[in-house]
Amino acid sequence: MLVFVHMNKTAGSTVRHILRSSYGSRHCDVEPWEGTSDDRPFTTADLRRVRKIYPRLSSIAGHRVMGYVDFDEEATDFAYLTFLRDPITLTASRFQYHVDHRNKKGLVFEEWIQREWLRNAQTKRIAGTASVDDAIRVIERKKMFVGLTEQFDESMVLLKALRARDLCIDYKPVNVARRNVLAEELLSRKQTRQAIVDANQADLALYAFVKDELYPAFQREFGPGLNDAVADYQRRSRQNWNQRKLLASRVKRHGVYRPLLRLYRARAVGKGVQKVLE
Repeated sequence: MLVFVHMNKTAGSTVRHILRSSYGSRHCDVEPWEGTSDDRPFTTADLRRVRKIYPRLSSIAGHRVMGYVDFDEEATDFAYLTFLRDPITLTASRFQYHVDHRNKKGLVFEEWIQREWLRNAQTKRIAGTASVDDAIRVIERKKMFVGLTEQFDESMVLLKALRARDLCIDYKPVNVARRNVLAEELLSRKQTRQAIVDANQADLALYAFVKDELYPAFQREFGPGLNDAVADYQRRSRQNWNQRKLLASRVKRHGVYRPLLRLYRARAVGKGVQKVLE
């Protein structure tokens, strides 16, 4: 089973569409069954409940799927994957997103950048801590595939070849920012750029490890012909999605999974649902 740890603003929405287009109703964008009001991660107990609805599950994804959580399911081989992005451009992009899409036109960058949840966010999502050493240990122990947003097409070719040969990786970009004026302004000013650097020391070290050591190891594992494989992929990678499988994924999630989540969380009316899913 593919387990996608979705980092914000790293082309993760496109990856999730690729998973849906490949696996249809065998893919689930998951959430913790107890709710998302706190920082709880998606766990093995959550997965067991999902299995009652998706017995042929092939992939899961979600912002609450964390790298440091170990899933325990007999006879299932979990293949973890994620994408990292340069922390400097990622953080600037996140600020642009919050202003443009979260109705926060008066957001002050100097206050926003001090919020703990966005500092070293990529490292924390993998490790559960702001320690780059912890993140590297998780990556190595789980043999996690880590792609690079800046080399997205090549990363997808490597992912298919090294971890998921049944994955259809044709795609069209999803959720691409329409403008980057604020992000570019932040990066052009010495003071705000330095604030971003200061807030992402662990992420910068983790990104350097992946870019300089781990990702080249994936390239070597693929072997000769990678450039040709990427060029061939790019000639066809803008084909249409598998609309039938996208629809099947959406119907299963919004017609079955999400309604059951709501019933499960509504304790007064959901006791029967809870009992079935335990």
